[in-house]
Amino acid sequence: MPPQRASWSGYTLVVVLILLLAGVAPVASQTADSVEIRALEHSGQGVVASEEGRTYVTAWQPSSISVVMVATEGSYEVCVYTQRADATTALDCRQFQATGSEQRVTVDVEEWPMNATGEQTLVAEVRDSAGGDPLATASHPLVVFPAEGDADGDSLGNQRELEHGTSILVADTDTDGLDDGAEVNRFETDPTNTDTDGDELSDGVEVNEHGSNPTEIDTDGDGLEDGVEVTTYGSDPTTGDTDGDGLIDSEEVQVYQTNPTNPDTDEDGLEDGPEVNIHETSPTATDTDGDGLTDSEELNRFETNPTEVDTDGDGLEDGREVSVTNTDPNQGDTDGDGVGDGTEIEEGTDPNSAPGSNISPLGVGIQPTVAILVIGLVALIGGGLAIATGKVRLPNSVSNQPQRRENGRTQPDVQPTQTEGGPHGPSEQPLSDEALVFQLLDENDGQLRQSAVVEGTGWSKSKVSRVLSRMADDDEIQKINIGRENIVTRPDSVPDHAKSPFDDQ
Repeated sequence: MPPQRASWSGYTLVVVLILLLAGVAPVASQTADSVEIRALEHSGQGVVASEEGRTYVTAWQPSSISVVMVATEGSYEVCVYTQRADATTALDCRQFQATGSEQRVTVDVEEWPMNATGEQTLVAEVRDSAGGDPLATASHPLVVFPAEGDADGDSLGNQRELEHGTSILVADTDTDGLDDGAEVNRFETDPTNTDTDGDELSDGVEVNEHGSNPTEIDTDGDGLEDGVEVTTYGSDPTTGDTDGDGLIDSEEVQVYQTNPTNPDTDEDGLEDGPEVNIHETSPTATDTDGDGLTDSEELNRFETNPTEVDTDGDGLEDGREVSVTNTDPNQGDTDGDGVGDGTEIEEGTDPNSAPGSNISPLGVGIQPTVAILVIGLVALIGGGLAIATGKVRLPNSVSNQPQRRENGRTQPDVQPTQTEGGPHGPSEQPLSDEALVFQLLDENDGQLRQSAVVEGTGWSKSKVSRVLSRMADDDEIQKINIGRENIVTRPDSVPDHAKSPFDDQ
């Protein structure tokens, strides 16, 4: 309401004149219209937020309340207090001399009383210094936080929130999906940083979705950062070998260019790990040697070398022998006629025919029946003489040798006969694969490394692995893993530290 001019009556004028003649000056009366509070401001360390006309302060930190006003010249008193439905708490009063222009009166609060916390109303009143009713009043909503309270319910106390730089009013200050209390008390992450370890996965995503460590860039220690595993390769940041193929994820990605989420990248029937560590084949090529047979066909069906185009060295690729010529890719001379399969194909003869079936050794004109009788007689006489003089050794019967099936034919599963000067000394009988392994074990006190079997036999790693696995399944040997290497032993030569505690029973 705008100020109104005073009405001076004749009586009043007479009184004034008398006072002036007597030398006494009249005192101006202060009215409610002579004082105006223009603002009620709150500042200082204790102020944590101010929004929608409401101020939030901490009880344990200092703050200041400023009353901005205009008053006619004179002496006044400003008092500040808080008011709740059940109590009123006085804070302080200040005397001031009004200048007639806008001025600021400040009341400092070092620490709020214990009974003045919570939601309440801050009130400022201006009175004449002589007392009386308030000449002007102003107020606004106020919330005072106690030190031990938890305003946002994030399990982190108000005072601790300020120590960690988090918001008293917001449960998840950095909006990473984890409440501030959980970050500080449980995960030891930074509640003001969305991605504590900087691996391109937010702390909440690591904890809630992938189970990875939000304070470790590479949770599983496989050489790939957690974020890269999740967003680029789709691998598991908590497992070093996501697909369980025997290659850690970083090896697959950085060394072999295989898929860390697919155990058989080239889908050739062999897992990536065995291809690299055992068979020495390419985990990204179905047919490593390009001979027309997949790696798994060579290893599991035909027992050929998947890293050699021509396993038996007869001039014919393994795939051609299997699919076209129907010859044995493991035997250079399939029909045993003394002429290699490749030569026979080149010369137009049949590499699968019986030895000499189309040849007359005694010349043209001799009837086949007579020729056969003569050849048999000569062989019988010559063989008898050779045996009598001890100059030849009778071969073992093939029927007594271990047999295996390959390409639809039965083949003796033996090694070439060992003769004087061979890699394992003199031998009177051809050695089977198993016998050759036993011979190596006997030469090494019953145990040796798997790599030594490769060196001693000259076989490929894949064949050694197949033979040893077969022997282990038959309980003829035992394989003891020592990291990325195996020790091969006879059952009675297993070291004590490698035995099962139930062996004695």
